Amino acid sequence: MLHVRVGLIIGLLAWLLFGSICAAGDSELKVAAATDDQEKNGLISMVAARAPYFLIFDKNGHLLETVVNPYTDAESGAGSKTVNFLAEKEVTVIIAGRFGRKMKAALKGSNITYIEQQGTVIDKVKEVTHVK
Repeated sequence: MLHVRVGLIIGLLAWLLFGSICAAGDSELKVAAATDDQEKNGLISMVAARAPYFLIFDKNGHLLETVVNPYTDAESGAGSKTVNFLAEKEVTVIIAGRFGRKMKAALKGSNITYIEQQGTVIDKVKEVTHVK
């Protein structure tokens, strides 16, 4: 009887461990595009930290949310503050025309990928998400 209980406990622990490893490896892609307006057909902003808006898309290229960047007019630290703001929204990739040195460092520290691109928001999001 003791062997059966030990076997069940070991099996349960293995199942829980495997499940948590699989869940950790299956991170959800969430793309934020910096833009000067609130339209999917608008252009990618040339500046990341001080872009007025971020359009946030899921892994299928569907627009989830349009957010106002609260740090557009920050006196200092706009890059790191913007990174923290987007990290709270669970963004995993950010697209903008340019990223400053300090913002790049903050993005790396938050495990957020950055892509320097120009063009329309929807076209660049489709490239990142591989949606046609």
